Amino acid sequence: MNAGTVSMLDLGDLDPTGDRPDDQGRVDNITDWCLDQFRSRYQDPAISKDDIWAYIYGVMHAPDWRTRYANDLRKGLPRISYADDFWSFAQAGQELIDLHVGYETGEPYPHVRVLVDGQPADPDRDSPDAYRIDRPMRWAKTRDEDGKLADDPTVLVVNDRCRIEDIPPEAHGYVVNGKSPLRWAIDRLRITRDKTSGISRDPNRWHVWADRPYNLIEHLCRLITVSVETVRIVDGLPPSLPPDDPHPAG
Repeated sequence: MNAGTVSMLDLGDLDPTGDRPDDQGRVDNITDWCLDQFRSRYQDPAISKDDIWAYIYGVMHAPDWRTRYANDLRKGLPRISYADDFWSFAQAGQELIDLHVGYETGEPYPHVRVLVDGQPADPDRDSPDAYRIDRPMRWAKTRDEDGKLADDPTVLVVNDRCRIEDIPPEAHGYVVNGKSPLRWAIDRLRITRDKTSGISRDPNRWHVWADRPYNLIEHLCRLITVSVETVRIVDGLPPSLPPDDPHPAG
């Protein structure tokens, strides 16, 4: 993999003893046996352990793989197939790793409109209170075909003054544990108070946006980027389950 990409192979920091088995300071998730298997299967000595890790991450996002092994994932460890095109999945997997692990420093999605009091937001002009959470965020409401009120997933109401509009459908297409990243943010970023201790949990006071509340808006827009880009990458994946290979790699 190219320099600057995120590697997921090092488990050394998770070792409670602090011991590391080599001078490089890393503990490999990918064994030498696994490396040999992949190099032999694809007849490619250039394949590295980082490449295999990225490949696995890519395969685990493939729609056909997720459909076939949905039941297995509820019961045990995932089974990784040998796709026909190793490098397509390795490249896509590394893009997904970089996107998901590095989302906090990613680009906010540029194609939404952030409005304050109906006007384009300007963090240098607007009051900081315009971006603060004062009650749970929610979807705007619209009328469905039957004239009934329904959630409008294209518009997120941050508070009574601030809205994020033109949210694309792809922002809801990447689902983690039953919810999109944006939906998780809506559910988790709210002011709560523990009934027993009386201690409040106020996201507005978190250091990441306490001094600049507009950082919250950028955070939400970054989550939109994560979903949109994930959908784009996943939609471009080739089949991960070749019909002539019924036996997964393990």
